[in-house]
Amino acid sequence: IDNGSPDRCGEICREYAEKDPRFTVYTLEENIGYIRARNLGLEVCDGDYVGFCDSDDFLEPGGYDRAVEVIRDTDCDFYAAAYRTLSDAETVNLLPFEPGLYQGEQVKDTLLPQAFGYLPGRAMLHGFMWKHIIRRSIVTGNAIRFYEPLKPYEDQLFNIDVLKRSRRVFIDDHVIYNYIVNAQSITAKLTANFDAEGEWARVKGLYEQKLRRSENALQHTALCSQGLMSLYAMVLNMAKTNAISATEGTKMLRKFDADGTLAAICRDADAAGSMMTFVRWCLMNGHYRLLLTAITLGLKLRRN
Repeated sequence: IDNGSPDRCGEICREYAEKDPRFTVYTLEENIGYIRARNLGLEVCDGDYVGFCDSDDFLEPGGYDRAVEVIRDTDCDFYAAAYRTLSDAETVNLLPFEPGLYQGEQVKDTLLPQAFGYLPGRAMLHGFMWKHIIRRSIVTGNAIRFYEPLKPYEDQLFNIDVLKRSRRVFIDDHVIYNYIVNAQSITAKLTANFDAEGEWARVKGLYEQKLRRSENALQHTALCSQGLMSLYAMVLNMAKTNAISATEGTKMLRKFDADGTLAAICRDADAAGSMMTFVRWCLMNGHYRLLLTAITLGLKLRRN
């Protein structure tokens, strides 16, 4: 999909399409955003499986060959692989599960809860779509699409919706994808141009959407624990922003919790470690100034 590209990307895509009939190029006059472009891709593609690659990353040579071989051998609905992070150093990131095939109740009991969030001693299965290859009929048959209002957290909901309907999932410890840490990425720009109101809207929206999909206590704990981590990141950014004083930050947090959602997230979260326990206690009991002051002092001590 040529999503209103301002350079030669569309032209290069069309050159490949002329050489290989498996390529179909959809040219958009204006950029419609990456979420709508992905949804368009899901509507028009016709392969048995679908995968994603962000424009600033690259696939590992032979990575998809390995993935296709595993998919054919296991007939899995959902394939998830390790990936490499490239910044000042290279880091290979494995998924928080033992590699191998998971079937039936194993998918529901072992994999799905960690798609909702964090659990004691168990890391979250992050949404990053580029490490997954999914049976397309599950997506089209259940009208699963990326939920645009939650950008950039829309992939977490997509993961949950697909995993819920997957009979067989293969977790691979082989790298098929290279993720480049990019200061111009969407997530990086949100951090650099921090907007507390916008971030709270995203955190709250993600919590509410996951809550609708939650079916048991384990999933509920996981989604609240992930919500607590997001709240901590939000408050940390508020403390880092010189334009927001402790007084203003306190007023904002009181406003955010006007309907009790913020406190509800904290109440049902599992806080790991003394720092997150302190954050949870402060947010749940309305001690916003204490929390902001403590984080600000901690940041100053770290800089010194």
